[in-house]
Amino acid sequence: MAVIAEVTLRGITREQYDALRKGTGWLERPPDGGLAHLTWWEGEDCHSLDGWESEAAFDAFGEQRLGPAMAALGLADLPEVSFHPAHEIFTPRAGVVAATETPDVATTGNVDLVRGGYAAFAAGDIPAVLALFADDLVWTTLDSVPTGGVYRGPQGAGEFFAKLSLYYAELHVEPERFVDAGDSVVVQGRHRGRTLSGNAFDVPWMHLWTLREGKATSFTEVFDTAPIAQALGLAPAAAAWDAEAFLRRMFDEIINEGRLEVADELFADDYVDHGPMGDLAGRDMFKQLVAQWRDAVPDVHCEVDTVVVQGDLCGWLVRTTGTHTGDGLGFPATGRSFATVSANLGRVRDGRAVEHWAEQGMFPMLAQIGMLPVPTPAVPSPRASTSGAPAAHRVTT
Repeated sequence: MAVIAEVTLRGITREQYDALRKGTGWLERPPDGGLAHLTWWEGEDCHSLDGWESEAAFDAFGEQRLGPAMAALGLADLPEVSFHPAHEIFTPRAGVVAATETPDVATTGNVDLVRGGYAAFAAGDIPAVLALFADDLVWTTLDSVPTGGVYRGPQGAGEFFAKLSLYYAELHVEPERFVDAGDSVVVQGRHRGRTLSGNAFDVPWMHLWTLREGKATSFTEVFDTAPIAQALGLAPAAAAWDAEAFLRRMFDEIINEGRLEVADELFADDYVDHGPMGDLAGRDMFKQLVAQWRDAVPDVHCEVDTVVVQGDLCGWLVRTTGTHTGDGLGFPATGRSFATVSANLGRVRDGRAVEHWAEQGMFPMLAQIGMLPVPTPAVPSPRASTSGAPAAHRVTT
């Protein structure tokens, strides 16, 4: 049930509040379940009204972020907190109207950040696009076109943008659909324009973005390079394929049922999987990886969702569940179950898979089965209530 948290911080200065807000990272990384935030001063006291999806979400924020941030700043006075059942919480747009110290990044979702990057590119504002990128950005495009390759950091991405004018007299990058996968965003769209020689092109593409704390850390572009190559005088177009039927068969027959021989029909000999363990080359390597997974998680089940198809490219989400009861992944079975969602991009040639990009939900799975530690704050959250009753961890800013 949605609630409104009424919070008072006695005797806190605006400078201390700004430091506390920065320590919790609210604006750069909104907490799970946080819907709205309003703050003002009356004399020396700071007052806030916050909208939350539930009291549990508010409690988690207090335990995981606010409590440690207050302790780090030496703020010993407990917040005074009371809750009200919410009749309505309306948030028409994300952002900061005013703040005692305006933050660099407004509260917004990853889809909105990515959408803003495309809008800046369309307006010719390349500096605004580069501002979206983290210092450790990895920008990857197909090397079968002259501008292809791997570029690193905002500077590398700037070099990529500079190359475009060497080949294209006109280039429109038009996103058509955004698929939100949490820290990843899949975007479907089209390249339209003309080469320097005057040849027009209209090419579908799929982009996979990964973001961390409001900055893009990776970008992978997959598109049908044949029309571009043809417009540049290099090669003819490739044939289309039935991506959705292909994916259903791959996951149902190979992954869920363990029929590894089906991979000989669906995958090319030179297939490459670009995943969290690096590039895994070859169809046999894929079969070996599936065998290891099924040995470690015999009840593994993958279900394809939100398939987006353009030419020989596709993007999709896959929902994976299972129980880690075997040792096939290189470490002892934990007996724990997991459920993950991962974003994917794929490309085929002559009806067979040749490339795949995904983070594969590996890290969430390892965390859920207990193989990766999940940090737990050592400092307990403050608790206080204006109603006179205990309010454990009911704190916010």
